Amino acid sequence: MFKSAMTYGLFVGIALIVFSLLTYVMGVIKPPFWVSLLQYVIIVAGIIYGTKKFRDEDLGGEISYSKALDFGILICVFASVIVGIYMIIFMKVIDPEFMNKMMAVLEEEYAKAGLSEEQIDVAMGMVSKMQSPIIMALGTVFSFSFMGTIFSLVTAAFLKKEKPIFDAPSEPKTE
Repeated sequence: MFKSAMTYGLFVGIALIVFSLLTYVMGVIKPPFWVSLLQYVIIVAGIIYGTKKFRDEDLGGEISYSKALDFGILICVFASVIVGIYMIIFMKVIDPEFMNKMMAVLEEEYAKAGLSEEQIDVAMGMVSKMQSPIIMALGTVFSFSFMGTIFSLVTAAFLKKEKPIFDAPSEPKTE
């Protein structure tokens, strides 16, 4: 189960990284809502695809709700760890100035919202404490794992296929 979950988690993680790089190349610093929606679609699609393949290829077409739930959560945990590692590499190597760009956009958003200069300074001070690559990566791991749990609770209900409790009686063989 772990090997399959790691495999599909790797696929989901790579898909999320490619999507993240595309938004970065497009110059999106503070992603709009539709970007988050597309990330969720990628995650849900990965859970559904991975769980169906696991059910049909590894378990002979049958999976309980709890096993489908566990498998979906594992996919998301592995994917989130991969994305978390990518975030550290991204912020340390690919674009070390990304955090400064993000902070500037956030400060602009606070000003547009009508916050006073003092309120902005206090908010930016609090936000800057949480903006290290390690803390952001850990936040990503926890948030993606949590969302994966929520998504898996729903997808497991649709993907479960259990043996009937009572098999149909077979006809006696006559010779």
